[in-house]
Amino acid sequence: MGTQESTSRTVLRRFVLGAFACVAAVIVLLVGRAVLSAAGVSSDPHGYGMFAGILFTAVLTPVALGLWLLYRSLRRRGK
Repeated sequence: MGTQESTSRTVLRRFVLGAFACVAAVIVLLVGRAVLSAAGVSSDPHGYGMFAGILFTAVLTPVALGLWLLYRSLRRRGK
């Protein structure tokens, strides 16, 4: 029974790591969009890209931190 539990824990750990990687990639894209909008490189005359990038990054950062802490917790328990 221990093997099935460790297998399901490994699958859960990998899923959490994948979700973290996706959220981190979205954060990087949003920061890039905000920087390009603030620099005037993108064609965003009203600056909505900058505000959306900052707002969504502020919302997603705690999500990424929570996923990372959950991943670390699952790694420690597995040892």
